[in-house]
Amino acid sequence: MRKWIGWIIFFVVVIGLAVGGFFLATSFDVDTFQFKEVEILDYDDFTINDLVEQDIICNDKGCKFKDKDVIFTISDVKELGKQDVVLKIEYDGEKFEKTFHVDVVDQKNPEIILSNSAIIVDLNEDIDASSYITEVKDNYDTLNVEDISIENNVDLKNPGDYEIVYTIKDSSNNEGKAVLKVKVKGKNEVVSSDSDDDTNQEVVNFSWSYEISGLYSEKGSMNQDNHYSSIEKNIEVGWDSTFKIDSSFVGNGNYTIRYVVSKNKITGDILSPIGGGLPVSKTDQFTNQDSSSFVYTFSEEGTYYVLITIMDKDKNTVLEKELILHLSSPSEVKDMKLLTEDFGEYLTIDCEFIGGSEELYFVAILNDSNDPRALSDEIITSDNNEIRLYYTAGYYYEIKGVLVNRNEDIVMSKTLKIQK
Repeated sequence: MRKWIGWIIFFVVVIGLAVGGFFLATSFDVDTFQFKEVEILDYDDFTINDLVEQDIICNDKGCKFKDKDVIFTISDVKELGKQDVVLKIEYDGEKFEKTFHVDVVDQKNPEIILSNSAIIVDLNEDIDASSYITEVKDNYDTLNVEDISIENNVDLKNPGDYEIVYTIKDSSNNEGKAVLKVKVKGKNEVVSSDSDDDTNQEVVNFSWSYEISGLYSEKGSMNQDNHYSSIEKNIEVGWDSTFKIDSSFVGNGNYTIRYVVSKNKITGDILSPIGGGLPVSKTDQFTNQDSSSFVYTFSEEGTYYVLITIMDKDKNTVLEKELILHLSSPSEVKDMKLLTEDFGEYLTIDCEFIGGSEELYFVAILNDSNDPRALSDEIITSDNNEIRLYYTAGYYYEIKGVLVNRNEDIVMSKTLKIQK
């Protein structure tokens, strides 16, 4: 989000030099790299080490071989089937290229995401098995939740432990599977035990749902199956981008849930800073059936880390979810609003807008007014880098605010009506 005041004009001239290059395809130094004889590649699941014999070490900072940087590109693979995949390498001042004639296949199973991994129900209680499906993911196909087959053998008339099995297949016949464990309680049965045996451990079920509002809006659930997991999202921020987490608990015992928002990776104990700011934390207690919620409103762009931790009475971590949210302004202007402040004789008119990757300037025009001075150039002025409207009580003024780029194209405009 950016704020531009008055007739402030920012002109930025970007001069780019395009440096062309090409990779030599004639030969390569066998003493440096030896390429593998590859006939099959797994779609969206291969790296440079699947194509060369040497062990190239890669991390988030880049790739190295023999302590020297390896810069490489692999041509895009957007479909399955026989095709050419081109690997280009730049290493120690030399450039190499190899074309692989391969059959690209999909061998990865789809993933069914459930909102819960286990539930507890009473005798004769209805179960809507499909309501526990959050989404289905696949590395190649676009699959729908409606395509999932559900095998529900739960006998709600008899106490016991049951399973609901969810399956789905993609176009390559890979099968994804998820299981929802269901415990049907007997009448007056308490689902807990003091035994140390794993099968008789206290039954605990936590579930999380989240909601993002603003320019980017989304609702979903965070799967409980992975006790320690991370979700990463890119979000376009708006005027008030909020992130809300709802937590629910079913079980017995005493548990603590802690929510933390930080601009840095969250490790160790978190203390809320005095006087506001980040990190921010909230702690709630759970007993029996309970619920909790946490809401945070983002005020600026950047990367935020949200950590949800469930701890038992001995402060042991039971479940933990991390969300990494990348908040950025959209590349195009999505919305603008006009802001005023009254100084008695005049109003200042400012413009605040969301998005935009180019430099813009703001112009305010008197569109209409019943003020006899409407034709005067002195009603709207630019003083000290401010746009001012010198008004007279009893008249109305219609102001048109315009965002203009350096080519003098109108990007967006809004109208403001003022009655004094």
